[in-house]
Amino acid sequence: MRGRIPTVKDAGTTSVVAFVRTSESASRQAMAALGDLARTRSGTVAVVAFSDEPVSVVRDFANDPSWDERIGFALAADPTRNAFQTVFGRDAFPVLPQVFILKGGVVQWRGAAVDAGPVADEVAAGRWDLGAARRAAEQQRLWDAQMSRIDGLAAGGRHDDALKALDEACRSALPAQSATCSGRRFSLLIGARRVADAIVVGESILRAPANDKQAAGLAWTIANEVPGDKAAMAFALRAAEQSDRALKQRDAMVGAILARVQYLSGDRTSAAATAKRALSVATTPDVRKALAEDVGVYEGKRGGGAGQ
Repeated sequence: MRGRIPTVKDAGTTSVVAFVRTSESASRQAMAALGDLARTRSGTVAVVAFSDEPVSVVRDFANDPSWDERIGFALAADPTRNAFQTVFGRDAFPVLPQVFILKGGVVQWRGAAVDAGPVADEVAAGRWDLGAARRAAEQQRLWDAQMSRIDGLAAGGRHDDALKALDEACRSALPAQSATCSGRRFSLLIGARRVADAIVVGESILRAPANDKQAAGLAWTIANEVPGDKAAMAFALRAAEQSDRALKQRDAMVGAILARVQYLSGDRTSAAATAKRALSVATTPDVRKALAEDVGVYEGKRGGGAGQ
């Protein structure tokens, strides 16, 4: 539909190969990240995305003016699923998006589009250690299995067992994994409705967040899980405001979270103003549409939405 599909098996060629569905929000977010990667690494990294949707659907997306300048990489329709079956196996229907980085046709990395840029740089420069990457991938697989088990315990109401299992996993976690432990503990405590304990953990996160968006993530958890708890909502408001300030009010999703917390706290006027401001900096059609709907709810022009 756009560009030319690169020959990924050429020796020395670094390629980012993605499998997406243009009609799905997660894939569109991934393609926005891939577009940024393609623009900033033109000439060193080839980028191609495959969709198994009908040709007409992919063509309409490729010709959408709001995406025309943002794609910036090869986009191919694969309605017969030849490419999909070559990579994932016959009759496989993987959860999308899926993103791979290859060097000379050999897969070096598999992960999220937003994380692909720095890895692609290392691969292109010849600094990527595939053996180390494989060991790290196995460690990550074991960690993911532990987290799935913990989530299962929590879903079954065994909150104390889930918290104990989390403590055990975090004692032997790698640094990047360990950085997620406090956030996971916070979510487990909120799920167990141990709000006071969760806020104690949350306060420690606010003092030294892992990134500028983490505080907003805590607020989002509260807004979804315990929107009727006054103490929790007061904390959520402070957390969302902290992220919003750190990002200089230029992140649409963080603005959307703050607006929702304001609305659930009973401040419709502030919620509408915040949502309008977030709408003004939104960069994707999906986010703009969602925020426009939120504005309508907060202003009382539409029913439902915004967690109601």
